Amino acid sequence: MNEMSERDKKIPILMYHEIYRPEERDRLRGLTNPAYNTELKVFRNQIFWLQSNNIKTITIDKLLSQKPKKEEKVVCLTFDDGWLGNYLYAYPILKEYEFKATFFIATELIGEPFYMTWEHLKQMQTSGMSIQSHTVTHRPLANMEEREILFELLESKKTIEERLDKEVRHLSLPHGSQNSRIWSLAKEVGYKSICTSNVGFQTCKSNGPWLKRINIGKGISEKKFQLIVQGKNRAILVMRITKSLKNILRWTVGVNNYQKLYQWVYGIR
Repeated sequence: MNEMSERDKKIPILMYHEIYRPEERDRLRGLTNPAYNTELKVFRNQIFWLQSNNIKTITIDKLLSQKPKKEEKVVCLTFDDGWLGNYLYAYPILKEYEFKATFFIATELIGEPFYMTWEHLKQMQTSGMSIQSHTVTHRPLANMEEREILFELLESKKTIEERLDKEVRHLSLPHGSQNSRIWSLAKEVGYKSICTSNVGFQTCKSNGPWLKRINIGKGISEKKFQLIVQGKNRAILVMRITKSLKNILRWTVGVNNYQKLYQWVYGIR
């Protein structure tokens, strides 16, 4: 493989949210967009397929700090929000297969019903999982004043570092809400990258500071999952178009109105 093709090697960053058992479907109603959640059996099958095909999982930190070897097949697993099922279901499976993942948590949610506790996060970090920031309150950042954005970035970083005694270097944007101010402020307070919900693959030459991800949730078939991990653009074409349309709508109606509309459509309380 020549130098140029190696630099263009596609690295999928997969975005998960809650992992749940079928009988728990009702507990998520009104809390989150069901398209973002993954049933436990489906998740286990995905992880088994990765292991069976010799695909290595790496954290966001390792993705940015160490260039994958050309013979390695790698993928990043990320989880947003801090849902309890991440600890109850995803974490044991990741441990079983000796896989690593990055968990982005909203610090104000930790310890609340349906979310993980700090003790859960300590156990996960001890096993090699990376715990990073998803802000404090999980509110969209793009429409905030600068002082509010700084609070969300600084306070979440500080809280995680104090609780878990490890540096926080990476941020995931709540609701995918972004603008140019956010990176300048994030960089100023010590972040090295920002994970977005913009759909696409990363390459060695495009790693940061804005990182594209691919949502893995309801509606992702086994075949589609495999094509995504293999870096096939056709597998994410519809997702890209949908994301572009959402961005146009958000720009047209404004961040706050878009958020209200989103919550109404999905029945989120």
